[in-house]
Amino acid sequence: MDILITLALVFMVWMCIDCMQRKEHFVWIIIMVVLFPVGAVAYYFTVKSRAGSTLSPSILQTIKQKNTANEIETNETLQLKEMIEKFHKAYHYEKLGEAYLEQKKYSLAIPQFKEAIERDSESNKARYGLSKAFHAMGNYSEAAEALEELVKMDRKYDYGNAIFGLAECYRLAGLEEKALKAYEEVINSFHFFKAVYHYANLLDQKGEKEKAISQMKSIIGSSKDLPDYKLEKERHWIDEAYKFLRKNGIELA
Repeated sequence: MDILITLALVFMVWMCIDCMQRKEHFVWIIIMVVLFPVGAVAYYFTVKSRAGSTLSPSILQTIKQKNTANEIETNETLQLKEMIEKFHKAYHYEKLGEAYLEQKKYSLAIPQFKEAIERDSESNKARYGLSKAFHAMGNYSEAAEALEELVKMDRKYDYGNAIFGLAECYRLAGLEEKALKAYEEVINSFHFFKAVYHYANLLDQKGEKEKAISQMKSIIGSSKDLPDYKLEKERHWIDEAYKFLRKNGIELA
């Protein structure tokens, strides 16, 4: 009799451990303890035998699965690779680069865009995608090189965002003089508040304080005529301009 009780106790403990590993509801443990040993038997046939031996993945297993998932090609990329093998068209390389770009697989996107440009020297979309991939990886000089070629062919590409991106890449790469010239063109043609703000900051760093202040004031002045939706979009740069002016002892109404 003692042996049967011991075996039942061992079985119950086993089922309790299994319950915790599977992360089943804690009520099962209460049932197994209160209804000893019937509760353990009920758990075995209701949960364990149906679920089999597969347990909930550990944290390490989950991380491994996520990493594996990131490495798996999607249907889109697999189809594009098949098209590339068949036709070797610049368009398919460009689309594959864009797919990798959306997945944030920048190192995989770069060679696709480069190949697209090699096969079609007028592929502005591939150059733009290449610059975005380099920028996302922090390779600002290489991103600038891609945008330089793009802007040569179309200075207004993507409604001015290409040349604005070029100015940003110059600034982030530490090429201040080139950045200033690019920002000037952006401001004259598109007047993005972010461009004006960074242009003013670069002027300030060069010691041209009055010019910098004038540019910051232009942000404030232009903001007064903006519609509400645009005002909300530019709010951050307007606030930063006010901060700059206050820091330099200028208070505006």
